This record gives sequence, structure tokens and C-alpha cells, in this order.
Amino acid sequence: MQFAVVLAFFALMLGREITLYQPEGFGPVYHSIYQLLKGESLIIYIVYIVLIIFEGLLLQLIVSNYNLVPRSNYTVLLIWLILTFSNPTLSSINPVLIAAIISTWALFRLLSIGDKENTLPSLYTAGFLFSFASLIYGNMLWFFVFLIISLLVLSVFKAHEFVVSIVAFATPYLFLFVYGFVFEQDYIFWTQFHFNIGNWSFFDNGPQLWISISTTLLITGFSILAVSRVMLQLFSKLIQVRKYTSVIFTMLLVSLAMQFLSGPWWFSHPVLIFIPLSILISIFLSEQKKTLYYDIVLLCIIALEVAQLYYLRYA
Repeated sequence: MQFAVVLAFFALMLGREITLYQPEGFGPVYHSIYQLLKGESLIIYIVYIVLIIFEGLLLQLIVSNYNLVPRSNYTVLLIWLILTFSNPTLSSINPVLIAAIISTWALFRLLSIGDKENTLPSLYTAGFLFSFASLIYGNMLWFFVFLIISLLVLSVFKAHEFVVSIVAFATPYLFLFVYGFVFEQDYIFWTQFHFNIGNWSFFDNGPQLWISISTTLLITGFSILAVSRVMLQLFSKLIQVRKYTSVIFTMLLVSLAMQFLSGPWWFSHPVLIFIPLSILISIFLSEQKKTLYYDIVLLCIIALEVAQLYYLRYA
């Protein structure tokens, strides 16, 4: 039943118009991606759908593989789609979306450190992926802080783990330096950080403004409730699950902090926040014996998103 709801909602959302954002700030890899997709509307649409599906599958893999929710539970897929389609502004191919998918893969590898005696291969892979994501979306370089904090949470932080983390983060930039030297290209290794919350173009004018605001308020309130409940009940969980949940919560905090450094990507950056948020909300819902009231809230959000896409378009 859950999977059928996921498919139905995803099918309803396929009518969205997808845009391709131009590169801004540091992100040399995204410049190449943009050049490949530019001007191909059908390919842009197909690539966007593939990216959304792939991200959802990665999230499902994380929650199932690390026993954060029952294996037959597909709530994380639904939550990911609800968050992703919460506003038309988010329906785009941009560096944040691509970097978010790579960071989800890195998170999967990072959590596997707690299951292995030899942590270095998984640690190097996770660090390398986070660093490579920063070549697409420059702010991902801050995830080095998240990586170090995660090692502390997972109780595997030692001198050689720290060295491997540095080497892993440096490797993609070493290749970039070599490429730049050979082809005589210069790269600016910082983004334009500025606080631009004053731009309210995230919401469309007219009746859709109130639908967008209502959807955002419902999602925000529900997210705060879910995350706070999960963290308050953290110490009642198994030690391993407690560590995984703490790492995911740390990712949420780092992503939230990075929102204020996102500069030109202020309205796309929430996609990165949606990764840990989708997992934490799915954990919260899977632990509830009765979910009637929460189901009603989610149905209201879905109804608002459908109205946002279809009703106002054909009214």
C-alpha cells in the first residue's frame, strides 16, 4: 500500500516543468554538466526524473541496510518526494541536487564504518565523494567538518583516520590542479557567501503564494515535531542505531548551517537539508503505533502540492 501511494504521488508530480540552472560560484564539474544538458529540454526532464528516483533509492538503501526502519517500509521515499516537490522552485537541475545525491552515497559509505574492522577504505570513499561533490557545489567543502564530527560519533576517530580524511578530501582537488595546470585554467576556490533571505521569489505571487506558504508551514512544523521526538528518544535505541541516528542528525545541523552560506543557491540548498530530514521523519513515523493524525497531515501536504501544480494551472 505504501509503495502504491509513492508511485501515485510521483506520477502526479511528473507534470512539473523542469529548468536547468546556469552555473554560479565555484563548481567546475557542474559547468561541464551544464554544457552537456544546455538546450535539450527532453534530456533535462529525463535526467531530473532519474536523479530524483536515484536519490530516493539511495535513501531507501540507507534506512533498510542499517535497520533504521523496517525493510518493507517505504515512508522515506514518500517523504523525499513530498519535500522535493514542496515548491516549484525546487523542480530543477542544479548543482545542489547533484551534489546531494553524491553526498547520500557518501553517507551510506560513512555509516558502514561502524560495521567494519578496517574502516579506512570506507572512510576514504566517503571523504572522496564529499570532496568530489564540492567540485559541483562549492559549499560541500564544509562537509569536511561533518566527516570529522561523524568519526567522533562513530567512535573511530584516530590519528590515521584524520590523515585519511584529509587525503580523501585532497584527492579530487589534486586532479583539478593537474587539469588546470595542463590546460592553463585557473579556478577560484571560494563561493560568494552572502545572506540573501530577503529575496522572496521562492514563492509565486497570487493565490499560489498562500498554497506555497501553507505547504511550507505544515512541512516545517511536522519536521520539527518528528526530529525532536526522534532525538528525545535517542537513548532508548540500540547503541549502533543511536550512532547512525546521531550522524544523520549531525548532517542535518551542518546542512542547516550551510543554508546561510549558500549565496546564489539559497533557494536550491534545501534539497541538501531534505536528505537527513527524510530519514529522520521516516524513523519517527516507523516508531509510531498510531499514525492517523500524521497521515492526515501528510495527506494535507500532498493535496496542497497537487493543487499547487494542477488546480491553479487550469483554474
